[in-house]
Amino acid sequence: MGRHLYVAGVDRWPPANDQLDIEQALTYQIDTCSFHVAGTQPSEGDEVIIEDDDIGRMFAGIIVKVELVDKDLKLWAVDCDDYTALLDRRLVVESYENMSASDIFLDIVAKYCPGFTTNGVRSGAPVVESTGAEFEYKRPSDCFKWLCDYIGWHWQPDYYKDLHFFSAEELASPAPMVLRPGGKFRFGKHSIDTQGLRNRVYVRGGTMLSDPQVVEWKADGVARIWTLPWGPHEVSLAVGEAPMTVGVENLHDEADYDYMMSFSEKYIRCSAQTSTPVEGTTISLTARQDIAVITMVEDYASQAAIAAVQGGDGIYEHVIDDDSLTTIQVAEAAGMADLKEHANPRVSGSFETEVPGWAPGQIVPINLPDRGVVGEYLVHRVTISPYWSNPSIWTYRVEYGGRLLGIADFLKALVSAQQKKQLAETAILSKFDRQTETAGVTDTVTDTPRNLPYVCGDPDAICGFVQLDNGGDWVFLGPMPVARGDWD
Repeated sequence: MGRHLYVAGVDRWPPANDQLDIEQALTYQIDTCSFHVAGTQPSEGDEVIIEDDDIGRMFAGIIVKVELVDKDLKLWAVDCDDYTALLDRRLVVESYENMSASDIFLDIVAKYCPGFTTNGVRSGAPVVESTGAEFEYKRPSDCFKWLCDYIGWHWQPDYYKDLHFFSAEELASPAPMVLRPGGKFRFGKHSIDTQGLRNRVYVRGGTMLSDPQVVEWKADGVARIWTLPWGPHEVSLAVGEAPMTVGVENLHDEADYDYMMSFSEKYIRCSAQTSTPVEGTTISLTARQDIAVITMVEDYASQAAIAAVQGGDGIYEHVIDDDSLTTIQVAEAAGMADLKEHANPRVSGSFETEVPGWAPGQIVPINLPDRGVVGEYLVHRVTISPYWSNPSIWTYRVEYGGRLLGIADFLKALVSAQQKKQLAETAILSKFDRQTETAGVTDTVTDTPRNLPYVCGDPDAICGFVQLDNGGDWVFLGPMPVARGDWD
């Protein structure tokens, strides 16, 4: 068995004082590593790789901080982050719409993340709708997180610079063991937090159109304008048995319609050319009205379980206010997604073990009735360090919780389309492309023999000695040509 601590390609195992901690976090949260090393000072930005021949690669990233611990011993404390810092060296300036989130992820990596591969990117992610994903000078990791929040997926870099983008169903994997009495572990804390608990959720959204409603009244033979109980949409009107045409005030030409309607002021009136309805005539208006989107969803199993422990009805209520939810179906989806996140108390705990194979995202079954801990929990964080009495063995400190990060099902995808911030219909992203161009200039000299005399006005005349028209002497005229007739 061999272990390696490569710093800028040089193996510097073992760490000084056996001081080494690797902290692996769930999905896109940054993994970290800290260790002591003696001798030559490492540099910030150096690549660090930690491997165990029996286990494989346990960490890889770059140094973010170096401190001198002992001047005489030349002992250095080193802190590292995973490859996320390298991923974020460039800023994304792009806009996408009506594209699969997988394709957006791949496009960003291809343009802004040199040196990273995408073997772990799953295809078939939900589509980012026409509202669009607009990234204006955002770091790639922030763009990836935005996509994950939008569709309920996850992303993370691995220790080989390969990026992963996947649904939450792929997150949970079995843990190396079940925690039972007498097992090879040292149990730590286990706590339950009811803060934020809710198992009955009211959702108050925006407005939607009702089914067609009918409003009727009798004409008195005098009135030509009538007040409506609400602002109408999709209007049809009948006076007696005769259908009437209805125009909109300040939008349509009154001369083309029998009646005119105002949505904001909630009235309908006869047009100037329309006769007043005869007394006793039934006027019938059929239209749809704006109604509030409000619904309630409950988790009965959660209510019963909490009632059994605390007494009473076990109900914890909560309200969601979001005017972007404009149908009952989407409002119920938002409520159900919230229940899935918060209908059970938040549970957290930890334990230590020397059994290898632990990683964030695993589901660990715990069956410790004597401690009051029975259930399955998600591993959130794993800290790895040499075992205190035998550095050849790794100790794993495992922190677990009672909720998955994010909800990835059709409810989350359905709500996401309407919960995003409103974007301007037109936007300009300024993107700079700086390049260097080289231009070359060359001169070509053509040597053409000429014979005297040169006469002004000849096609091949040049500056110099010319013979005047009157047959006079040769005269040097200097650097400028002269025209015929300049001399007598």
